[in-house]
Amino acid sequence: MIRWYFMNDMYADIIEFYTCMRSKGLTLIDNVVFSIVLKACSELCDIDEGRKLHCHIVKGGNPDSFVLSGLVDMNVVCWTSMIVGYVHNDCAEEGLVLFSRMRDALIEGNEYTLVSVVTACAKLRILHQGKWVHGYIIKNGIELNPYLDTALVDMYMKCGIISEARVIFDELSAADVVTWTTMIVGYSQSGYPEEALKLFTDKKWKGALPNSITLSSVLSACTQLNNLNLGKSVHSLRMKLGFYDATVTSALVDMYAKCGAIENARYLFEIFSHDDVIAWNSLISAYLSNGSANEGLMLFHRLRCEHLQPDEFTMASVLSICASLGNHRVGSSFHAFTIKEGLLSSNLYVGTALVNMYARSGDAKSACVVFGETTSRNAVMWNSMIGGYAVQGDCRNTITLLNDMIRESFEPNDIIFARAGRLKEALDFIDKMPIKPDSSLFGAFLHGCGIHNRFDLGEVAVRKMMELHPHHDA
Repeated sequence: MIRWYFMNDMYADIIEFYTCMRSKGLTLIDNVVFSIVLKACSELCDIDEGRKLHCHIVKGGNPDSFVLSGLVDMNVVCWTSMIVGYVHNDCAEEGLVLFSRMRDALIEGNEYTLVSVVTACAKLRILHQGKWVHGYIIKNGIELNPYLDTALVDMYMKCGIISEARVIFDELSAADVVTWTTMIVGYSQSGYPEEALKLFTDKKWKGALPNSITLSSVLSACTQLNNLNLGKSVHSLRMKLGFYDATVTSALVDMYAKCGAIENARYLFEIFSHDDVIAWNSLISAYLSNGSANEGLMLFHRLRCEHLQPDEFTMASVLSICASLGNHRVGSSFHAFTIKEGLLSSNLYVGTALVNMYARSGDAKSACVVFGETTSRNAVMWNSMIGGYAVQGDCRNTITLLNDMIRESFEPNDIIFARAGRLKEALDFIDKMPIKPDSSLFGAFLHGCGIHNRFDLGEVAVRKMMELHPHHDA
């Protein structure tokens, strides 16, 4: 009966039948039954029943090699399933802790265990742990498979070790499309768009059939390089392959929009992208960049009318539009919306856009409130806040905040000096700075001198820059 259950993959019934046998006093069970029940426990990842069965086997006294092998497999499968579950559900740290406990229990993982462990390292960006796992694989002679190859390449890419990822990729005897795509994605996301396109167009991969992720990443690389012609070729390939999913469509809209082909972007958007917020964001951002701010606001209004939920990138774009239009009233209503929808809390993009919007509208007080509530700040936010004080002629707060900015190792831009206008005080401040100023700071100051026709102070800035770089021809 147990054998019949096993042949029909009825693993829960196997355990139930075995439990029934034990309850009726049938304790003289042979190794064949033990092997089948162990297999059922492994398939169901039922570690509790597996432990009970282990006790029965020990009491039985004479397990053969099949039973002993089944015990090992059961433990490995159960541990691995738990680790996979944690990593797959965004609990990568817990997955690594479980792997450590597994090794403490003297249970060695297999290649499938290690795929999840390497993936966890990639998600957490912990290079040292990932390198240790890679060394463990080599030391123990664990056979690589396409999943493990891809996981290692992805881990090194996400940890910023591009060269090591490429070494692994080049050493593969037969890299598949998934690993090839992982390399392209890594290059594109790590700021190496030229390498992404070079790998995509490599003759070695002429016969490879890209998937939607491949095309999306290649389109991202085209966008970064402003390569509209190649982007159009990828568009043609997408039509030939029939990839009409939202990921590729959004990447196409983004590519056309950022490469200046706004009409192409709008055409694709209208045909395919009504439910995808990423495509809406790309088009709204493009209207802002192309000087069509009002069209961007109209598109945002349409998004809300179609009951779609904007994200933090949407709000950062429309707030920037309000800043460019000087529309303080609408910008304030968007501020309230971001608070209501929970999009402002600890979000750098929205916070920066709000500070910039209020500062450019002359509302330094509101800008200061947002600035003070933002724990993580970038150079754009600092410059916007300082510029807000400067445009109102608030020299004391301008200098105080500029001092704080430099202490935090951020560099001011030329807009600060242009708005402040009080260039003599600014030069005195630079001379008294606790850290040595660099040429970029003097370059920003020089631009401000040009705006306000203070060529005497500009000459001072040029001399300072020449002192920093005495061998530079300029």
